Amino acid sequence: MLVTRALLTAIPCRFARSKLPYKHIHKAGAKSARHHYWIAAAVVSTVGTGIPIAAAAFTTSRRTIMSSPSAMSAIDVSNTPSGLPQPPFRYMDRDATPLLDLTDLGKTIQERYARRDDAYQLSRDIKVALTRAHTALEMGQLATSSENQELEELVQSVVKQQSSGTRIPREANLSARMEDYIRYRALVHFLETGQLISPLEGIVTDEEYVGGACIGLSQDLARYAVGRATARDVTSVQLAHDVVQSIFELLLQFDFRNGPLRRKYDGTKYALKTLETTLYELSITGGDSTTDNDTIEEPESKRPRTENDDETVKADERIPTTKINELRERMEHRDELRERLIKKSRDGQKAAKQAIFALHRSDVKRAGDLIADCEKCIQTDLYPIVMEEPNLRYGCFANVLEEYAEAKLFYAWLHGEGELSDASSSSPVGLLLGPDQFTCVTLEPADYLGGLCDLTGEIGRFAVQRGAARDSNGVRQCLEANMTILASLQMMEREPQEISKKMDQLRRSVQKLERMLYEISLVEATGGTRKVETSNNEQDEDN
Repeated sequence: MLVTRALLTAIPCRFARSKLPYKHIHKAGAKSARHHYWIAAAVVSTVGTGIPIAAAAFTTSRRTIMSSPSAMSAIDVSNTPSGLPQPPFRYMDRDATPLLDLTDLGKTIQERYARRDDAYQLSRDIKVALTRAHTALEMGQLATSSENQELEELVQSVVKQQSSGTRIPREANLSARMEDYIRYRALVHFLETGQLISPLEGIVTDEEYVGGACIGLSQDLARYAVGRATARDVTSVQLAHDVVQSIFELLLQFDFRNGPLRRKYDGTKYALKTLETTLYELSITGGDSTTDNDTIEEPESKRPRTENDDETVKADERIPTTKINELRERMEHRDELRERLIKKSRDGQKAAKQAIFALHRSDVKRAGDLIADCEKCIQTDLYPIVMEEPNLRYGCFANVLEEYAEAKLFYAWLHGEGELSDASSSSPVGLLLGPDQFTCVTLEPADYLGGLCDLTGEIGRFAVQRGAARDSNGVRQCLEANMTILASLQMMEREPQEISKKMDQLRRSVQKLERMLYEISLVEATGGTRKVETSNNEQDEDN
């Protein structure tokens, strides 16, 4: 209470005009007295007017009691001669922790974005050319030679980009556009021959052929049949039905995994049902000209064989069964590669994670052995699969590389590039590896930057350990590392889309470490140690 009265003595008589109640000042003074801080609130008025214009609060020691507003104002003025605010607190030391040189990495990312933009433009051009061709087809005409030539030239531009083979993933959405292209070619081929087009090896991939020439064509033929049924053309509708039924029977032999093709496959069943319904409706309205008794010819499995087996042979020739079966075998082999990659990736990712845990336990030798195991798994088990099937480069394999980069970066930050003879030191070396220092395993920009962002989380956990030991220098070194990584990434013109979300987490990590360093400074300023509070919160710090 004596402290509270002393504080209230510092408040001028014009305080009565302010909106701050007396009981709030009383409670604030009593609470600050328990925590060994004296807080005073003063209302500074203009001379002669009595209008309150500012309120100031400050902290002082037990021995200093301010008794006038002028004395309190002297405390608020900063140490600078002019009274201006001091510069921001210096967390980073650029000489001690230089920024990462990500110039070459940024150029690589810029080039990839440029290629991606060019691919999107090429995709739009192909879409326009396909729209013109489809419009001409719906008007009862095939596309002109100039329009076909324009479309083929655009498609050849896509094919030339696959310099290393058609299995290299296409840029942007060119794969979907090539699927639309083979879908159009399959429709034109059906109108000219009544057959399904064969796979175009070297131009479209197996997945693009199945999605466009098989599944997509089935939906186009269902729509085509409705139009021909309007003209009572049962023959064309029957041909479309036979092709779609043959496609459906072949697709039943495929083991589609969960993905785009599996979702599109359901459309084939609906297209076949539409064709069957259309044929039935034509039969009951007298539109069937194939038989004398006005009945639709039953499928081969539901009708007795006739003497005229030539029609059956022709129906079998409408589908390139042999080539489609070869295609199915290739897709099954790639599925086996994918399953092997997933299983092997678990081992590599597990080794990298356990290496990080070992580093937190200061088990340097085991961490180094686990990182070496991860490198061996990537080089001997995973790389051969990815080289055979480049489409598997993304997904679980990329996750292994990112986890490996994180473990390698954390090891180097704690103990440097080589193995430490003295692993008992709690002070980290502070070395941040650049992208060109990963010589054993080749990393994509997204892999390295993803591991670099995840490194800040491990540094934050290490900072918590140092904070529990009241090691302010250790916490500050962790903060410097995270701020260096954040500044280095922000200086890049563009970063991969994969790390956009991680940037927000990195900023929050820096803010948490700043707060942690501030709280440690408060503990050091009191000269005491922090006590663990009881469940009923009855114990207070008393030092």
